[in-house]
Amino acid sequence: MDTPWIYRMRIFLLISPCLMFFVACGESGKKEGPAGADSTPSAAAPSGDISLEQKADYTDLYAAQGTCKLTSAQLAEALGVEAGRAEEKSNYNGLCAYSAMHDDGLTVRYQIGNEMWPQDIVRDNIRSAMEDELYDIRVSETGDTYISRHPAQGFLLLLNPNYGNPVKISYNYLNPDGPRPTEAQKEAIRQNTYKIANYLIAHYQK
Repeated sequence: MDTPWIYRMRIFLLISPCLMFFVACGESGKKEGPAGADSTPSAAAPSGDISLEQKADYTDLYAAQGTCKLTSAQLAEALGVEAGRAEEKSNYNGLCAYSAMHDDGLTVRYQIGNEMWPQDIVRDNIRSAMEDELYDIRVSETGDTYISRHPAQGFLLLLNPNYGNPVKISYNYLNPDGPRPTEAQKEAIRQNTYKIANYLIAHYQK
């Protein structure tokens, strides 16, 4: 007659092959991947790439020179007004001021000139504007330049990541004795600055 110890040993020897079979089946059912890899793919981190495919050489546009970027006739063309309604008023080392009378009788002073920024500051400004929801930053009609509007002062900057010295376009109203511009007129002037910006970029394409 078997003792309890021998009986337990016989049971163990009988079930051991079954246990080993189930363990082997479980291991074979696992999908193997690279060591340390997570089975859930992680989202790609933002690259921070601000480069744009350049359509032209804009060296002259971003060169800080003593001449105006546009003539009075060219500014009138950009704004869509008669040539005689735009006039160059001053030129201070390439920072040029113009007055333009629009069809609604509102006279606006536009200023166009370069800011003295190195290329790395231009790139930093593009990234900062993209991260700040208060800024309106968009790509030009040519697709190779950023146009950024300052949220408080309203001026535009032509920011090309391939160049320093961005072009600044600002404006104010020259109607001290007349009625204040309406909100619709103010918005029309803001849109006119985009017309000037896109005209400048297209004009200096080489």
